[in-house]
Amino acid sequence: MKIDLLRILLCFLSFTVFFLNTTEPKAEEFHNALSMQGFTGLLNIPTAEVTEEGKVYLLYSNQKERKWRGAIDHQDNYLVSFGLLPFLELTARFTEAPSDTSRYISDLSGNAKLKMPFIPEDSWLPQLALGVQDVTGGKKDQHDAKKLNTWYGVASKQVSILRLTAGYGTGPDRMEGFFGGIEAKAFDWLYGIGEYDAEEFHGGLRLVTPHLFGYPVNLQITAKTNFSHRPERPDFAIGMQFPIGTDRTKSAAALKPLPQTPAAHPPEISAVPTTEITTPSTDAAPSAHFGTAANLQARLTEYGFQNVRVGTRGSDLLVVEYENNIFNHNELDGLGVVLGTTTDIVPAGFSTLRLIVKKKGICILQISAPLEAFASFMKSASPGRLQSSLKVTPEIEEDGDVQYTSPGNPSWLTSSLMIQPGLRTYLGTEVSSFDYLLSLKPELFINTWKGGVIDARADIPLTWSRNFDTGRAFRNDRKDSQLDRLMLFQALKPVSTLMLNLGAGMVVHNLYGTLNEAMWTPGAGKHRFRLIQLYGENARGSRRMESYLAGYRYYFSQFDTCLEGTAGKFFPEDRGAVVELKRFFGDTAITVFYKNSEAADGRSHQAGGIQLEIPLTPRRDMKPRLVQVRGTENFSYEQETEIAGEGSLNFLGTPIGIRPETAFNLERVFYNKDRLSESYIRKHLLRLREAYVTFTEKK
Repeated sequence: MKIDLLRILLCFLSFTVFFLNTTEPKAEEFHNALSMQGFTGLLNIPTAEVTEEGKVYLLYSNQKERKWRGAIDHQDNYLVSFGLLPFLELTARFTEAPSDTSRYISDLSGNAKLKMPFIPEDSWLPQLALGVQDVTGGKKDQHDAKKLNTWYGVASKQVSILRLTAGYGTGPDRMEGFFGGIEAKAFDWLYGIGEYDAEEFHGGLRLVTPHLFGYPVNLQITAKTNFSHRPERPDFAIGMQFPIGTDRTKSAAALKPLPQTPAAHPPEISAVPTTEITTPSTDAAPSAHFGTAANLQARLTEYGFQNVRVGTRGSDLLVVEYENNIFNHNELDGLGVVLGTTTDIVPAGFSTLRLIVKKKGICILQISAPLEAFASFMKSASPGRLQSSLKVTPEIEEDGDVQYTSPGNPSWLTSSLMIQPGLRTYLGTEVSSFDYLLSLKPELFINTWKGGVIDARADIPLTWSRNFDTGRAFRNDRKDSQLDRLMLFQALKPVSTLMLNLGAGMVVHNLYGTLNEAMWTPGAGKHRFRLIQLYGENARGSRRMESYLAGYRYYFSQFDTCLEGTAGKFFPEDRGAVVELKRFFGDTAITVFYKNSEAADGRSHQAGGIQLEIPLTPRRDMKPRLVQVRGTENFSYEQETEIAGEGSLNFLGTPIGIRPETAFNLERVFYNKDRLSESYIRKHLLRLREAYVTFTEKK
């Protein structure tokens, strides 16, 4: 065995030295990748680096864990890591290890690593990080839900084409004591690795591809051997790295200046709506201004914008009111198209342009600046001047001397049919390694009057795993096809910073009552306070349910990140608190959460998890007509695991910390999924220009 070990080690060193002597790799940057344990690292130990901000790392490996490798036939490890912040990575791991014996391992766990952000990358000091592996689980009798637990500190330092790593772990399951390793960069795409994980020695190679076909997607392949245990049997891992979302403010459409040659004004549209003026024409408002207003209104309604009104006050002020229901990924797309169209059509004679964003006929936000500053920004892609003159406020100015066209393309009595999937999955439960339920949830919204909407949703199960069959463990979680919501909502804006949403009807299937929401967002949007109230009874009056919640949210504009805490009586009637950290990457959002609540049975429960929100609809939907058919702009999938304390295991437990919310809520419908604050708009001004260039073919 010693001879075999020596041969393997010599082969590994010779292979690495050969490449070091036949190439000159760039020493500036090491490519970080997932280890076989799920944290960013070498083979089985971490480095002080973290998953790249805004990226997802996926990895599969067949490595057997030391503590049970003698009792299992094989092991499958599925790992996913998120670069949530520049200094924070979060990893989920699912391990399945079947065996012909009675022992069967199925485990769902989470890792976290925090990199010290105060050490510059070019410093002579090493990078430092603290982390934890397998953070969930408790212990009961001889069974331990924490199978791979350890806390650790680690330091890494790059020296030319080498990166050295050393650290200490507390165990008890892995890395109990000192560990260390070295990476040698043979090519920009090939690394030789050697390490000691506090118990065993490992060596291996890692291959990372360049970007595939010009897209920021990389493949990773790792091969390793354990010098301390059966080195003739290597382990393998294969993975992928890709961005979580798309930052459209960095695209060519956002940054490339438009040609400076003056473009011809677009031709007037024949189907111009009636331009009756709510205030009689006077000498102070020449007919030329009304013609401009009518032409602009016609162009915006042709795009599909609703409730469009254009007003003028001489040559001093131009006001454009509109409601966007076609660019549903982000309200800034609609704002950009309206702004670009306005600067295209309207002559430079107007001094100030005021844009008013509406939702369900209610004026939500006002954006104003000199028209020339808007036009210059849309042409040059330089937001400096616009930033200094831009005003964003929820306070809508009411100027009695502004003369408006009559509303174009009203939204009343139009409807939107949203087709969306429903997906529920259970990983690593006590009855199976994986179960799923896929359903179809069509939801119809009918606009009745200003702020009024009828919401009707059905739930139609399509396919499921066998544990959702009759007589199986999760049958109660699969409902028959049914109408599970029928409500009337009325939204109100009593003051500029306060919104109300009052609802009544069938909240969920066979639960009738009220669901009300209040949201107060003072200032520039950094702070937000929210109240939610639900009361419901079943048709017979034998079941009553109540929920009262209060929440506070703080917005970190630098990272497009929200930290929110909610406490009270949740649905279904557990009492406790939920803390959420949510980060937007373009139109995709990642949320990590922690729940601590006391259920109706008096027992306390804790849970942690991660949620992914993505749009499942084209960036530009069909124009709103009598019925608009579209996908959902906010498909949500989450996976959570119970955090068991001492004396219990993290089996699938009682659901806790559920907010009673519908798709028609204030954050989603009226505030662009909490992305309509002044600070968000200022940071993403280039998104406006990108949408204008993309959707009006100004490339």
